[in-house]
Parts: sequence; C-alpha cells; structure tokens
Amino acid sequence: MPVLHRLLVLLCIALVLTACTSARADRSAQQALAPTVSPTIIDATATSAPTVTSTVTSSPTPVPPTPTPDPITGDLALTRGLAPQRLIAVMLDNSAPAYPQTGMDAAVLVFEALTEYGITRYMAVFAPGISPDAPKIGAVRSARLYFVQWAMGLNAVFVHAGGSPDGLALAESATEIVNMDALRNESSAYFYRSEERDAPHNLYTTSADLQQFVEDKDVDDGDPAAHGFLFKYDRPAAERPESRRLSYYFIFADDPAGWVYHPESNGYHRMRRDEPHIDERTGAQTWTKNVVVMEVQEQLIPDDDKGRIEQQVIGAGVARLFIDGLDQEIRWSKPAAAAPLRFYDLNGDEVRFNVGPIWIAAIPSLDNLTVE
Repeated sequence: MPVLHRLLVLLCIALVLTACTSARADRSAQQALAPTVSPTIIDATATSAPTVTSTVTSSPTPVPPTPTPDPITGDLALTRGLAPQRLIAVMLDNSAPAYPQTGMDAAVLVFEALTEYGITRYMAVFAPGISPDAPKIGAVRSARLYFVQWAMGLNAVFVHAGGSPDGLALAESATEIVNMDALRNESSAYFYRSEERDAPHNLYTTSADLQQFVEDKDVDDGDPAAHGFLFKYDRPAAERPESRRLSYYFIFADDPAGWVYHPESNGYHRMRRDEPHIDERTGAQTWTKNVVVMEVQEQLIPDDDKGRIEQQVIGAGVARLFIDGLDQEIRWSKPAAAAPLRFYDLNGDEVRFNVGPIWIAAIPSLDNLTVE
C-alpha cells in the first residue's frame, strides 16, 4: 500500500476515537448533574387506598354549661336559679279605702307604680317555697299593661281583678304568664270579699288559695330558674352610715312615699304620707333590704275616659339604688316584654343586692326623689 494512503487511514481512525471519547464524557457530565430520584414502588396486590391515621382528634359538640346559682341566699331572697316553682304576682290596691294593705311582708319583690289620678298600685311577687305563709293578701285590684309586662318577665302566675282594656287583653293572651283573674268564673273561687270594707276595695286571697289554684289548674313550673337576682353580703355594721331618709312622689309633691334607713337592721322602713306604712294583719311597719327608684316615661292614654296612663317599661333607663344606707346611680334594662328586668352599675356589671326583699318604685322623673 502506498505510504500516503496508509497515513489517511490512520488519520480517520484517530478522528473517530476522539468523537466517541467526547460523547462518553458528555453523558457522564449530564448524569452527574441530574438529581437523584427515588423510584415509586407500586404494590400491585393492593385493592384500596391505604388507611391514614390522623393525629388530629375531632372536637366534640360544645355543651352549654349548667348555670351555677348564686350561693348567697337568705330570708325572702329571690336568688336567681333557686326559685322552686313559678312565681306569683298579685296586683294590690293603694287607694285610700284600701289602706292599710296586708300580705306584702311575705313578698320577695314589690313593684310600685302610678295608675291614674295620682293613685299608685302595687304588684307583690311571692315565691312559693321562699315566701312564708300569708293568711291574708289584699286588697286585690285590676291590671295595667306595664304591670303585665313586668309579670311576663317573671314568668309568673298573674293575679288581678279585671284591668284596663290593653292590660286585660295582654294578660289573657300572653303565653309567658298564667292568667288568674278574680272576675272570671274559673278563678273567682280562690278569692273572698271582706265585710269590713266596701267593694271594690275588699277583695282578698291567701297564699294557700293561690297555691291551690296552681295545683287545681295543673300549672307547670315554667322556668323559675331563669328568674331572680344576684346577692351579696351586707356591709359590716361599723361601715354603715347613720339613719337616712329618702322620699319620692309620682305627681303631687304633697303626697310622698319613702323610706327611713336603720343601720341596726340595715333595712329600709316604709313611710306613706310621712306616717309609717303598716300591715293590717300584723300591725308591723313594712320594710325592705333594697330600694330601687327607676325613672320611666309616662303619658296619658289619648281619649281614655278613665284618665289612664301608659308607661314605657320596655327599653332602658336610669335609676337609683339604695342599699347599706348608701345610694348609687344605676341603669335598668328590659329589652322586651317577655325579658326580665335587670339592673346594672355604671361599669356594666349586674347589681348585687343585699339578701332580702327588693322594692322597685317607678316614677316619672328622678327629680321627684329627695335624699336626706
């Protein structure tokens, strides 16, 4: 073979070897740069997705806590959550021929409000199982709309003898109360007329008769645990002020009602026209441990031939609390007719009363209140 031809063959072989070496180097570099990927192993025998055990436990449906009753209790204290059965609210006459009344000394709560012509009326609230036996309660009188609304907030048996048209209509229709009208045949047997006074100021009942009505009519307990107030312990005797006096009027300044505070009992003793307000049966002066004077808006009912008034007891307003010989500004709240009446201090905390009865007077203006 000629020498030139041999040289060309050797050159071609060298070029081929160089190209192959370069290709192998490129593949090695690419493999070195590629990330390592773990292979996916598939179990061909599996027939369903694997079970996954979670470490997060599901929360149970929350259960509202059972309300804890206020533990502070005592005589004639309507402690919230502890009323044993449905309350009984009785309308009482306060016109001159009906004075003195009887039975209010067994009430845990008394409302006092204007009716018409400057005459006031009471609604005495009795708590069976808390109130002592009252062998005579009266004189029983008629209903007014705002008293019915207060009774609705107490879920009470509402005891009365007739009423104003709007008050009577509400008493007969409101499902929050049990209506007990002395002028209706189904209730009249639980009342009696006294021969010592003239009608209509001589209608009376007893706590035994009221309880008999509850049993005869198979009245359910309602929701007594939802009603009542919060209480505290009395201020120590050494911290109580000397005797004080408060008075208020509804329309006429010369017809006041009021209370005298006695530090010894830490209680308030009732006055009527500057004379002690006594109970007819016992001869004792009416007293209470707590007095609330609340301001309510009122006006004459247009075209009412009896001169009746209406009072706005649904909503909120200002009041004064008299307790431990002291007084403070508070607020009252009753957002609906069926809602209970509550009292709050200026910090928004619910008022705690002294253990014992509570008296609530609703007057048209706190300017009618005097404290001495």
